[in-house]
Amino acid sequence: MSQTDFQFHSPLSLLHEWEGRADGAPLREVLVTGFTLDLVFFERHCVSIARALGARITVLGDAAHAVHEAVDVRHAGRNYQHGQVNCGGAFHPKLVILTGDDDVWVAIGSGNPTMSGWGHNHELWLVIRASRRTGPQALHDLGAWLADLPRVVDMPSWTGDTVALIADWITPSAMDDALPGVRVFGNLRRSLIDQLPAGPVDSLRMTAPFFDARARAVGALIGRMPPDELSIALQEGLSQYCGKALLEATSSVPRTGFSFLDENRTRHGKLVEWRVGGTTTAMTGSANLSAAALLTTTVDGGNCELVTMAPIPTSLLPWEAPVDRSALSQKNTIPADLRADPTVTLVVLGARRVQHTITVELITTTHKPITLESSPNGSPDTWTALHVFTPDGSPLQRVQFIAPEQLGGAVRAKTRVGDRQVVSPVVFLTDTVRCRPRTDTTDQPRITFVGDDDTVLTDKVLAGRFNADLLRLLGHVQEHRAATATAPLRSTAVTASAADSDDRWGIWLESVERSLGPHLTGVLFPGALVGPGTTTTEWAVGPEANDSEITEGESDETIEDLADTPAEPRRTAPDIPTSQRSQYRAWARRWTKAATSVPRPPLELRMLVARTYLVLLAASVWGRDESWRPELRDLTCSLVPDADEQSIIPGQALDFLSSLMSACLALLLQDATLHGGGEYDVIAKSTWACTAELVAYADPELADEYLYAPDKPYARVPTWSEVKGVIDLAATAADDPYAEDRAALEQEDLPAEMLDGVWVVDGTFHNPRRVAARAATLVRTPSAVLARNEHKATVILSEGKVLAIAESAAPRWRVYELPPMSTPLSILAGDDGFPQGGKTYPLEPVPTRIQALAKSVGVNHQLLVTALQAYRPGPTRGDPRSR
Repeated sequence: MSQTDFQFHSPLSLLHEWEGRADGAPLREVLVTGFTLDLVFFERHCVSIARALGARITVLGDAAHAVHEAVDVRHAGRNYQHGQVNCGGAFHPKLVILTGDDDVWVAIGSGNPTMSGWGHNHELWLVIRASRRTGPQALHDLGAWLADLPRVVDMPSWTGDTVALIADWITPSAMDDALPGVRVFGNLRRSLIDQLPAGPVDSLRMTAPFFDARARAVGALIGRMPPDELSIALQEGLSQYCGKALLEATSSVPRTGFSFLDENRTRHGKLVEWRVGGTTTAMTGSANLSAAALLTTTVDGGNCELVTMAPIPTSLLPWEAPVDRSALSQKNTIPADLRADPTVTLVVLGARRVQHTITVELITTTHKPITLESSPNGSPDTWTALHVFTPDGSPLQRVQFIAPEQLGGAVRAKTRVGDRQVVSPVVFLTDTVRCRPRTDTTDQPRITFVGDDDTVLTDKVLAGRFNADLLRLLGHVQEHRAATATAPLRSTAVTASAADSDDRWGIWLESVERSLGPHLTGVLFPGALVGPGTTTTEWAVGPEANDSEITEGESDETIEDLADTPAEPRRTAPDIPTSQRSQYRAWARRWTKAATSVPRPPLELRMLVARTYLVLLAASVWGRDESWRPELRDLTCSLVPDADEQSIIPGQALDFLSSLMSACLALLLQDATLHGGGEYDVIAKSTWACTAELVAYADPELADEYLYAPDKPYARVPTWSEVKGVIDLAATAADDPYAEDRAALEQEDLPAEMLDGVWVVDGTFHNPRRVAARAATLVRTPSAVLARNEHKATVILSEGKVLAIAESAAPRWRVYELPPMSTPLSILAGDDGFPQGGKTYPLEPVPTRIQALAKSVGVNHQLLVTALQAYRPGPTRGDPRSR
C-alpha cells in the first residue's frame, strides 16, 4: 500500500534501508538530482552500496555549481552516470529515486548530494513508498515531470534517455486512493505559484534559507492566499533576506510573527504551509521563497524546481524566540550582486564513449573554434587536446570523433574570447554499458576455466575441463530454451531501456562476457574488448624504422600491393599429442551435435564451437581424415541467425560472424569447387548456399584474426587469399546473379559471355557440342548455352534433368531426360554422334515444348534459332567464297 511521511534525515538512510531488506529485492535504478554536487562525497557514501545492490546510478547537477575537484573523482562514468544540466536559471530540484522490480521509493526535499545537504544541514524530505503496479497520483505527477524534464533543460541525451525510462518505470500501472491529498509538481512550464490553491486561509507559515531581495515571492503568496495570520521563521545570520522588504511585503496581514532560529546548523528546509478550517497542508521541496523559484517557469528562464504538496497532522514550521519587527527591519543579509560581466557560455553537458567513438554534447554561444581536452585524472598540466571544431551557430553542439590513442577520463572544453581563455566545467567520460543495472545471473552457467590463448587445449586436464564446461553450457541453454519456448520472460528495466538502443553492441558483448569470460569473448571478437587508448608497446633496438622507405628492388606499385596483403598469420595452433587426437575428435562431434540441434544455443556459443573447430583443424587433429567436412558444414550453416536473432544481434556482432563464416567456407572450398559433383563439392555448395549472403559482408581483416599458420603436417588452414577470394565472390554474387557461374567458367578456362540470358562461348575449339556441354554442366540450371567456332554452333537448354540440344549442322531439336547421376557433359562428351533415347523435333517452327523450356530459362527461343541458322552448310566462314 502506498504511504508517505516527512523526514528530516538524509536519503542515504533509504539506501541503507533497502540494503537491509529481508526479501533481498534487487535495486534497479537510482536517480539523484541536486543543485550543488559533491561527487567525492557521493562516491564514498552512495555509489558502492547502490552498485552492490545491482542498480544503475544516475546523478544530475547544475553545471556551474559542482563543489568537488575533478582530480579527486574516481568512479564517474565507469560505475555511475554523471551528467551536467544547463537551464536559464538554477537547476534546483532535490530528488532521490530508488526503484526495483516491484517497489518505488521516492524522496523529494531540500538537500543537495553533498556532505552538508545529506549529512549536516537541517533538511526536509517527503518520502513516498509505493508499488509499481498500484500507486498514488503523486507518482503519476512525478513520472510526467521526469518525462518532460529532458525536453525543457539541457542534459546529455543518453542521460535524458535514462530519465525518460525511469519516468515510465515509476509510473504505476493503476491508481490507488491511499494518498489522495499528496501531489508532486514543478515549474517547467507553469509557475509554482499558479499551481497553489487560491483563496483566503486561516494561517500561512513559511521558512526557507533564501528570500529574494524585494520579498516578491512572499508578497505573491500572501496575495494568492490572504491569511488572517502569518508566521515566518529564518536564521538571523545564515538565511539570506532583507528585513525591510519582508516587513513591507507582509504589511497587509492582520497578525504577523517572525522568529529567528538557532544557528548551530543550517536550516536548509523549504516550507510553505497553510491551514483552512481544521486541515493543514504543506508545500515542501526545493523551492526557496524567491521570485526565481516561485514566480517564474523554467522555459522562461527561471529556476528548475520540484515540490510536493501534502496534508499534515501537525505544523512542520520550526519556531523559537520571536523577533521584534524593528530589529528585523535593520537586517539585510543578501550579498551584493557578484555576477560577472556577460561572457561566452561554454558548458559541457557530458561525454560518452561507445566503442571507439567519442560523443561530446555541450552548450555554447561562441562562434570561435573550441578545443576538447582530456586528462587521466583532471590534475593540472595533464590536459591534452582531443578534437577541435567550430560551432555551427546552434547553442547545443553534438560532436563525434574517433577516440585517440591517448584518452583520459576527464573531459573539458576551452575557447578564447579576445585575449581571455574560457574553460568549461569538467565532465567524465561515460561508458553507459558499464553503468547499466546488473542483470540477475545467479543461475546463469558460465565457462569457468582460465586459459591463455589456445594453449588450454594442449593440457589434457584443462582441455577436459573446457570440454565439460562447454557441453554443460550448451546443454543448459538448450534445456532452458525448450522450457521457455512458449513462456515469454518477464522484462525488467534492464531490458526495456530505450537509452541503450544506440549501444546494443556493448550491451550484447557484456552479456557474452558474463557467460564466456573475457578471454573467450576476446577470442571470438578479437579487439572488441580493447578500449580506446589501449596500445601495445614493443621493444625495439636501434633507430626507429621508416616504413615508407622503398628498399632496393621495390617500387611504389610493389609497396601498394603489399599494403593490401596482411602479414603471414602469427598465431600458431596448439601442439596436441597424437594419442589425444581421437578424444578431441569425439569431443568436436559432441560439440557439433549440441550446437546444431534444436532449439539452437545462442549465437556466441555456436561461434565458439565453430572457432574451436578451426583451431583443432589447424592443430592436425584429423590428419588425413576428411570426416570433418560435413561437421564443419553443419556448424557453418548453424551460424546463420534466425529471424528472432537478427532482431536482437547488433551489427558489429554480425561483422565478426560473417568473417568467421568466410574462414570456415574457404576451408570447405579447399579441394572442392562450387560447380563440381563430387562429395566435397556438394558439401561446399550446400554451405555456400546458406552462408553466401552473409559472407558477402565479411571483413577480410577481421577474418584474418581467425587464421593460423600452416606449421603442422596435415594441418587444415585457409589462407588469407583464399578467404578474401571467397568474400569477393560472395560480394560480387550479391550484385550479379551470374557471378558464381562466371567464376566457375573462368576457373575452367571457358571464355563465356552472358548475352540476353545466354552463355555464349566463342573460340577455335574443335567440338562446340562438347564445349557447350561443359558450360551447361558448370552453370546452374535453368540455363542456356551457345558454343560456336567458325564452322558450327551448338545450343543447349537445361532445366533440372531436362536437356534440349540443337546444332547448326543438324537443324533439329533433341530433348533428353537425364539419368540421376548424369550431367550434360557425361552424355554429350563423345564424338560418336548424339546419344540414343532422345525425342526429336524440327528446328522450325519451334515446338511448344522447346518454347516452354526457353521461357523457363528466360531466353528468346527465336534468337537461338537465328543464331543456329547463321551457320549455313557450304564453304567455311573463313573462305572468301562465303563473303
